[in-house]
Formats: sequence, structure tokens, C-alpha cells
Amino acid sequence: MILSSRNYHHGDLKSALLQAALTLLEEQGIAALSLRTLASKVGVSHMAPYAHFKNKSELFQSISAFGFNAMADKMEAVDPEQPAEALILAYGSEYIQFAISNAPLYRLMLSQTQVTGPQSSVKSDSTSHLSDELKAASKRPYKLLSTNFAILFPDNRDIQSLRAQGAWALVHGISSLLIDGHLVIPQGMSIKSYLLSCAMTNPMK
Repeated sequence: MILSSRNYHHGDLKSALLQAALTLLEEQGIAALSLRTLASKVGVSHMAPYAHFKNKSELFQSISAFGFNAMADKMEAVDPEQPAEALILAYGSEYIQFAISNAPLYRLMLSQTQVTGPQSSVKSDSTSHLSDELKAASKRPYKLLSTNFAILFPDNRDIQSLRAQGAWALVHGISSLLIDGHLVIPQGMSIKSYLLSCAMTNPMK
């Protein structure tokens, strides 16, 4: 879990609102999120949150950006000295672990970016509704995968892209199916070994 219990203090309202939103999201789901409710949770006037979020859409995007950055931070925390193949597997495992450990947040993250792909151009009409913060944050996990596929296939950008997209689809699909209860990791099997077995063939070869 990434939730914290930091208390609000003057000058840190946005952070306090985000933390309150994460707690509320985890405990009651997305339907419970509103700026008025968060203001009450933090102990400020019902108008105070509007200094940081114009509406619920901006709030959702900020929460989602926080989630993508937290996910990428978890992925980056693995041992960076591993070979590219091992790093890709480690990144994928951390992605899945984050998603299933923070299921309500993960669902919100996907709902805010579902019209875009990991390689969507900032200038694309499909991303025009996204904040710069969310555009940047949502690309971080995918970039970690694509960077290592570029190491494996330095002379073929098409293969780099296809393998990175395939890995992205695999971890996203496994995460979503596990969260929805359509897949169950066998008892005694780690996420990493399960991910490797689901790949069926070595995607790095």
C-alpha cells in the first residue's frame, strides 16, 4: 500500500488532500471522492480545495499522476545492476505487485488514461484533456520497459517498440485479470515466476 497518515499543516494543503483522497479511495471507492468530502476530511472550508483543483476531473488526474509516479518509483527501486532481461522481468513484477496492492487506485489510473497508449504523443488530440503532470507520469512505467528493450535490440527500433508494447500489454492484462478475480496465482508461486510462466516463451530472444 502507498497510503500514508500525514496530517495537514499550513502550506501543504494539496498534499493533504491527495493523501485524504487515497485513503478514501481505498476505503470507500471512487464514488466517495468529492472535493467537499475531502475538505471535511482535512478540516478546511469546502472552498479551500478549489485553490488546487478546479473540479473533480483535475482531482482524479492528480491522484492518477501520483499513482503512476508511485508505481514507477517502485519499479526503479529494483537492483539496477541486473542484465536488461532480468530488469524487464523485475519491472513487470513490481508493476503487477503495485497494481494488485492498490487496486482502487490502479483502476482510477487506467480510467483517466484509457484513451491513450503508453506511446501517445503529447500533441495528439486524444491526450488534450490530460494534464501535463499526468501525461508525464503515465509514461514513466512504460519508458522503463522500452529503455531496456532498446538495450536488447539496439539496431531495430521496430522490434524494440513491439517487444515493449507486448510486455506492457502482458503486465497490464495480468494485473487487471488478477484484480477482477479472473486469474489466481498458484499458491507458493511468486509474481515474478508467474509472470515468467505466463510469457510462455522468452520475449527477450
